[in-house]
Formats: sequence, structure tokens, C-alpha cells
Amino acid sequence: MKQTTLEEKSAGGVVFRKNGNQYEFILGKHSGYHKWVLPKGLTERGESTSETAIREVAEEVGVEAKILDLTPIKTIEYYYYADLEEKMGRDAKGGESERRVGKYQEEGGVKTRIHKQVSFYLMEMEKDLGEAGWEMEERKWVSFKTGMELLAFETEREVFEVAGKIVNTN
Repeated sequence: MKQTTLEEKSAGGVVFRKNGNQYEFILGKHSGYHKWVLPKGLTERGESTSETAIREVAEEVGVEAKILDLTPIKTIEYYYYADLEEKMGRDAKGGESERRVGKYQEEGGVKTRIHKQVSFYLMEMEKDLGEAGWEMEERKWVSFKTGMELLAFETEREVFEVAGKIVNTN
């Protein structure tokens, strides 16, 4: 039996704040696979990628942030495997919620092949709400150097590096 591939579009942000003369960036430690990542998530029906990025940053790492340029700083794509589960309920806009990952590849999830495209925006913090959402077990503000060391995925380090050059932290 030939396995089909599910197409997913997501968006997220590289969020910074200025602390004195230093720039700090927020990262989240994912509660599903326990690695440091940039906040991102699935684009919901009727939502633009910029709206997704703003919503996901608030939901995942507890920061209200503004997008500095509506052109993504980088769009990455990759494939992964997971076991999906349907979760009915209401999303942030009152619509029906979408499916969620039941088991990630790292935990043995292999049923569905997913091709994911993620658009990342450079974002500046407007308000720190103080805590991570349920998808992150931890969040922290870090220097550019520490962020490059902590980020688990090469593609996200590439996105982070572009953001660092734009805000001139290198």
C-alpha cells in the first residue's frame, strides 16, 4: 500500500526584545519532543500566515509581538512522520479545531508522512505574558549565541541566523 503525504502549512516567529544594549530572543522547549524550538504552528482555515505567527507566538511562548515585515525572513520545509489524532473543540477564533499530533516520530509515531512548510517572521515583543502555553514545557529569553547553541533543528538555526543578521546581533 502506497503511503500518502499530508501537506501542512505553518508559521511562526523569531521574537526579540532589547534589554539594555543586548538583544534577547525567546525559545520554547517543546512538551512533545523536549527540544528547544522557535514558536510555530499550523495555519488554521481562513487565517493568513502572519496571523498564524502572531497567534502561535502568544499561545506557545506567552508573548504578544508585532511582525516587522510581512515578508517572511525565511520559509523552511521538511518531512516527518507522526501518528495523528482528531481533536474536536473550538480554536482561538471559535471555529472547529484541527487535528493534532498524537505521537511524534521520536516517540515511535510512523503512520502519516507529513510535508511541512513553515514561514517565519521577524517579530518584536510588545508584551510578555510571562508563561509558556501547554505545547511548551519551558520558555526562556536567550542571547543570540545561546539561541544558536540551544535550537535543536538545523533549519531553525538557519532561520535564527537570518534574524540575527537583520537585528545586527552577530
